[in-house]
Amino acid sequence: MFSRFLLVMCSCVVVSNCAAREEGRALNQKEIEEYVKQLEDYLNSIKTIKSKFVQVDRRGDESIGYFLLKRPGKMKMFYQPPATDVFVAKDDKITHYNRELKEKTVSSMHSSPLSFFLEYKINLRDNVRVLSAVELQNEMVITFSKRNEDTEGAISLYFQKNPIKLLKWEIFNNKNDIANHDSTKILLLDSEINTKKISDEEFDKLMSYANPYHYHVVSRFMC
Repeated sequence: MFSRFLLVMCSCVVVSNCAAREEGRALNQKEIEEYVKQLEDYLNSIKTIKSKFVQVDRRGDESIGYFLLKRPGKMKMFYQPPATDVFVAKDDKITHYNRELKEKTVSSMHSSPLSFFLEYKINLRDNVRVLSAVELQNEMVITFSKRNEDTEGAISLYFQKNPIKLLKWEIFNNKNDIANHDSTKILLLDSEINTKKISDEEFDKLMSYANPYHYHVVSRFMC
């Protein structure tokens, strides 16, 4: 199950369908540079996120849960039953805990494709290689891979255009996945950004989630 968090971490609503993405306008190099700078400023402005999330993996299986972010350096994903996983990122480590089996796995934060999101200062221009940037009707989609790493995988981040807001991310394992749009998707729902104080103690808890939401999720994911 540890690979699930690598997909989730590698960054959180309007959801585009596949056809809409293909019909989007590709940004030119100058526009990409300007937009990446805008994204840097926006992501660096985020100090906390508290949100519900829906995850759909490449097989179409859905999971739901709660997402916490406290920058720099802390993130938590608590999967709602029947899933039993909790993932906590802090102190440059990622801990996966299975609540049912009571088993824990610890790995380096740098194994996450989106570890830069937890850095004190996010620097996209130096740390990632932009593969594409597409403007849709109400969203911007930027796809990139980590710079200076021997990997064929990539990440797509979806942002609301005006005002800018992180909506969703997708993880692609290789070039074929990118071509076939075969990915694991995370959609943030009812996200609260920079509005809620989150205690450091919350990231020490593996069996619980503070003030959980009560909600019913209806899947709205694209193909």
